[in-house]
Amino acid sequence: MRVRRVVLPLVAFVVALVAARSSVEAASDSPCISVDKPYVGTLCTPGGAGRHPAIVFFGGYGGDGEARRLALELAGRGYVTAGVSYFGVAGTPRTLVDVPVETGVAAVTALAARPDVDPARLAVMGSSKGGEYALLVATATPAVKAVIANVPSPFGWYGLGAKGAPTGCSWSRAGRTLPCVHADAAAGQEIWRAMSAGRPIAFRDGYEAARRDTAAVARAFFPLERIAGPVLCLAAGDDQVWNSTAQCEQAVAYLRAHHHPFRSQTASFEGAGHLYLTARAGPGAALNAAPMGGGGRMAFGGSPAADASAARIALETIDRFLSTLAAPPAARNAKGAGTVVRDE
Repeated sequence: MRVRRVVLPLVAFVVALVAARSSVEAASDSPCISVDKPYVGTLCTPGGAGRHPAIVFFGGYGGDGEARRLALELAGRGYVTAGVSYFGVAGTPRTLVDVPVETGVAAVTALAARPDVDPARLAVMGSSKGGEYALLVATATPAVKAVIANVPSPFGWYGLGAKGAPTGCSWSRAGRTLPCVHADAAAGQEIWRAMSAGRPIAFRDGYEAARRDTAAVARAFFPLERIAGPVLCLAAGDDQVWNSTAQCEQAVAYLRAHHHPFRSQTASFEGAGHLYLTARAGPGAALNAAPMGGGGRMAFGGSPAADASAARIALETIDRFLSTLAAPPAARNAKGAGTVVRDE
C-alpha cells in the first residue's frame, strides 16, 4: 500500500499539466458562461432560435479544462453544451473518491429542461475517467439519449484520493459507494521499480493486472443496458495508461449480451495514445509522455503523427454519430448511428 501511495502523487502532477495545457479562458465574446448551480462548470449556447441538440462533457482526472474546451468547440457547431466539474472544485468532492453519479445527472437534467434544448437529442461525452463517468451517468437517467465514451472504462475503478493515492472507489449513488476494481499491489511494486530505474512509466500493465480479477470486474460493471440510446466507444490502440481497446470491446460485448436495443459502436485507432484527442490541432499539440518528477516520465503512448491522425478521424466519427441527434426524427430513423470501425 505504501508503494502505491508514492507512485500516484506523481501521476496527479502530470495530469495537472495536461489540464493546464487544455484550459480555456473565457473571452468577452465567448458563447460560454460559468455556472455553479445545479452543477459546477460551463454552459455554452450557439444562439439562434429554436431547440438545439445538447452535449454534456466530463473531463478526465486532470480536471475540467478539456471538457470546457470541447464544450466551446461544439457550441460553435450548433449544440448547447455543458462542461461539468465533478470533483476537485468548490461544491464538489475534493478528490476522485465517492463522486456522486447525481452530479452528472443534475447537469443532464438542467440541460434537458432548457427551452433552447431538444431533450430528445441530448448526449453525454467524456474521456478517460470522464468516459467512465459518462457511461455511469447514462445508466442513471433516461434523459441521456446517446453516449460518446472516449478511452473509457465500462466498470468502476478505484478512487484517486489525496495526491492521487489509490483510495476506496471512484463513484457513489444515493450516498453509497459503488463497487470498483482495486489496484494490484504487485503491479504497483513493478511501477515503483521502473520509476527508480529511470524507465518510462506505463500504467497499463498495472490496470491490466487488476482487470484480470474477473469477479471484481463483474461486480463493478455498470448496468449499460439501462442506457436509453446508442453508445459510441472510442479507443487508442497504443494506450499506455490502460487498455481502452479491450475496455471498449467489453462494453459493446456487454451491450450485445444484454440485448441493448440501440446500435452500439466502437472504434480503436491504431498507434494512438491515451491523450490522442488533445492533438486535434495537429501533431504539435500531441502529448505522448510527460515528466513525473524525480527524473521519471509517464508514458501515454502514441506518437504525434498517429495521435493527430486519430484525432481527425475521431472528430469525423463523432460528427457522424452526433448528426443522427441533429437530424429530424424521420432522418434519424433512416440513417441509424453512422459508420465507424466496428458495429455491434
